[in-house]
Amino acid sequence: PSYPPVARAAHVSGTVTVQVIIDEQGNVIAARAVDGHPLLQPAAVSAARQSRFSRTLLDGEPVRVTGVIKYNFVAR
Repeated sequence: PSYPPVARAAHVSGTVTVQVIIDEQGNVIAARAVDGHPLLQPAAVSAARQSRFSRTLLDGEPVRVTGVIKYNFVAR
């Protein structure tokens, strides 16, 4: 994800954990930050919503799944 300018100016860094729901086609249909600095959370959630995954199959059928994505922001 792009580093938020306000977070960069404040020298904020760290990991943001985003919980996602992925539909049967591998598209993220819901994302919410569950941990991390508040200045970094919107960028992480936005990046998660743009992610695409391989379909998950259960007994050969595509299924909806949930998981977490962790984004590491390193201030430079």
